[in-house]
Amino acid sequence: MSYEDTNCPCGGKKLRDTMLCDACEQELANHPSMKVFKDRSHKVDERSHAAHVLVTLSRSRGRRTRI
Repeated sequence: MSYEDTNCPCGGKKLRDTMLCDACEQELANHPSMKVFKDRSHKVDERSHAAHVLVTLSRSRGRRTRI
């Protein structure tokens, strides 16, 4: 997964320079990690950890939707 490509961790398509596709963004919008990730008042390492959690959740979302 990369900000430069158009592949979301769930297997869907996303815009360049974004981390997740719109479907993942909507599904994870109320997750505590999304709130930490988007809040720039948190330290970089806290936001990085939140991003890892979101990517993991997105990957599992992709597996659930393919079954």
